[in-house]
Amino acid sequence: MSHFKKSRIKILGYILGLSIYSLCISAYAQKQNESQNPPNIVFILADDLGYSDVGYMKQRKDILTPNIDALAQQGMVFTNAYASCPVCSPTRASLITGKYPATLKITCHIPGAGMETYISKLNKGQKLKEAFFLDHLPTEEVTIAEALKTKGYATGFIGKWHLAGEGSIYTKDGIVNAAYHPDKQGFDVNIGGCAYGQPKSYFSPYGNGTIKDGPIGEYLTDRLGEEAIKFIENNKDHPFFLDFSTYAVHTPLQVPEEELKKINGNKYFALISKLDQNVGKVISKLKELDLIKNTIVIFYSDNGGVWGNPPLRGDKGSLYEGGIRVPLIVSWPEYYQPGSTCDTAVSTVDFFPTLLELANISSKNYPQLEGKSLIPLLEQKKNFPERDLYWHFPHHRENTPLCMSAAIRSGDWKLIEEFETKNIYLFNLKKDVAEQNNLSATYPEKAKMLLEKLHKWQNKVGAEMPQPNI
Repeated sequence: MSHFKKSRIKILGYILGLSIYSLCISAYAQKQNESQNPPNIVFILADDLGYSDVGYMKQRKDILTPNIDALAQQGMVFTNAYASCPVCSPTRASLITGKYPATLKITCHIPGAGMETYISKLNKGQKLKEAFFLDHLPTEEVTIAEALKTKGYATGFIGKWHLAGEGSIYTKDGIVNAAYHPDKQGFDVNIGGCAYGQPKSYFSPYGNGTIKDGPIGEYLTDRLGEEAIKFIENNKDHPFFLDFSTYAVHTPLQVPEEELKKINGNKYFALISKLDQNVGKVISKLKELDLIKNTIVIFYSDNGGVWGNPPLRGDKGSLYEGGIRVPLIVSWPEYYQPGSTCDTAVSTVDFFPTLLELANISSKNYPQLEGKSLIPLLEQKKNFPERDLYWHFPHHRENTPLCMSAAIRSGDWKLIEEFETKNIYLFNLKKDVAEQNNLSATYPEKAKMLLEKLHKWQNKVGAEMPQPNI
């Protein structure tokens, strides 16, 4: 055999050996990766907290949110984050199912006063009637809690649910139909979650059948914070998903007197301060138990604020930005760049696929999902798909402009169609975040194109439409 052939055989043998070695190393690394626990997930959902109602936005004087601000410094702040509805129940249903409210047919908050009373009041004197909507989340809907349990997660729900029947104010304990509570939707623990859309009282006794009363005068936000900590402690040795859905900062404006003194007598700011303290309490517990390195923390709100949302126009219930753009922080400094920002528009429907990817669960098993995983954005990659976002709110709301409307956001453009008047509003949000200049007459082709896309989407999801009020 020639020297050339011998050398060639040696080289080929070396390459083969190196390839086998590389495959073994790769397989070992993959096995090691699979053997590691997936991250813990803490999702903090505030109620009615506006876009400007956090200190890091620097829009309101006297707001005290040092813990939320610290979380922002340790995570990614999303400046164009949206709730999928301008009121609470639809956003909450959307979050845990990964579907748009119009798809779920839960497009309005479930009325504590009862469907008949609420609808007859809102329809009075209107050209169009309220569109049909469900008063609960059907149990056949697959939730993110159920999906995460397939990966061995412990699941806990602490706080406001508001997806379990209408007429809660007529109950003594907020329970209309316990068959629709969180523990029937994949959560191992449910503390506080019932049909209530707001607390009967922020002070014990709470009048809530899913949380035991504490000592007289105990404060609800503090109590729920303690329950969140307890859940973390009880599940520290395996992956957990904590949905900490605070009742704060929804009315009634009830706060401890000592807290009120710190905020110059502003009850709403004091509610925010108590929320912030309990966000800090949860983060401190994660650090104390050495869980923070393997825990992703998400802070979000279910709709726009009630008390103004500068520099945005509109409030809760409106499809102006102030009704739907909300604070969003995602923090996992071990993996995602602390102190970063993202200007890409994202929505409630994106959380389900994001949490699936974090838990290494294939989204192919959940074809019903309507959002996109946010992981590429968190990793600051440029492969996040361009897509449009939609809102469908066929409901009246007293003293609220641009309710009873639908909307689409496409890039920098946003179009709103008002159902009763058929008026069209077109805004370029990059140039006019306060939505002062309706450009529908200036760019009629753009308006026509977006309106067609909006109608096509409504038809696709079977959106319920308002009917003539005869």
